[in-house]
Amino acid sequence: MRTLARNPLGPNLMPRRPWRSNRTASVDFRHPTPLPDRYVNVAKERPKRMGPSAESLEGLLVGTDYRAVRRLGKGGMGEVYVVEHRIMGRQFALKLLRSHLLAEPQFAERLRVEAQAAARLNHPNIVEMVDLWISPDGYPCVVMELLRGRTLSQELEERRSLPASEAIAFALQALSGLAAAHALGVVHRDVKPENLFLHEVPGFARKLKILDFGLARILPGASRLAPDPITVPTKTGAILGSPRFMSPEAARGERVDHRADLFSLGVVLYVMLTGRGPHDRPALRVPPPSMFASEAIGAQLDAVVLRAIAERAEDRYQSAAAFTEALGGASRELSTSSLPC
Repeated sequence: MRTLARNPLGPNLMPRRPWRSNRTASVDFRHPTPLPDRYVNVAKERPKRMGPSAESLEGLLVGTDYRAVRRLGKGGMGEVYVVEHRIMGRQFALKLLRSHLLAEPQFAERLRVEAQAAARLNHPNIVEMVDLWISPDGYPCVVMELLRGRTLSQELEERRSLPASEAIAFALQALSGLAAAHALGVVHRDVKPENLFLHEVPGFARKLKILDFGLARILPGASRLAPDPITVPTKTGAILGSPRFMSPEAARGERVDHRADLFSLGVVLYVMLTGRGPHDRPALRVPPPSMFASEAIGAQLDAVVLRAIAERAEDRYQSAAAFTEALGGASRELSTSSLPC
């Protein structure tokens, strides 16, 4: 049996409060990644707790600047609580691993990569990390900005599809965040409506925030500011991500780069325009989104979306900047065609 280190985050993060920023994050997090077979789940040998009680949560916050407010939600990997800064009075989201995953080094490592990636990106379209430490009893604690609004998935559940102008605006914001991540050598690997949050700011238009870098891949040598790659290796051929939005190379279990994120966002854009996915029904060729859109969207936007979701990575946009430029051109064409004669 593999001997597990006492510190769940390994040598990259010791049980202390090593850094803090004055920025502030999210509520939605889902990590469907199966644990590699060669790792033994020692937590199965003892009863599972799904998260700390109110009393133990306060214990986790002893000696910190935060106090517990309420439980916010849960996902497959962790739980989120609302906490308040004792001096500033500002509320944040506290993300914790579920207790039965504390003995699994892969999950704690992914939480570390997620926190470091989002904190170092410091981008308005990426959820902001505020604080990170290990509690005395081994809980990795991540404090993030508290978002208000709902995910793009929830938006589409209610509205089914969006007007082309609104869909393009959200896609451009997501591309801005992805461009920053890719420049740092971070590939998200799970871009989907559930991980795109429409943050409501009073008096301003909703701002899209990219959530959950828990499945991120760190490309070696891309940037000296990139987080350290995950130290627990992923099983060769493991499939990471959500099938409906996954690039073909990711579905084959191959190593992916930034172009996999652009494919996933292309699928998200298709869904925003049509209310359905490009591969929801078998077809010899992917039908253009204009076939299902509730309004005329133009041939140029059709072409942009179809190139973004091309099967071969070489046939897609090779950067978020190129995708942004093409999408901006389609938006201008759409605006021009809508003007009265």
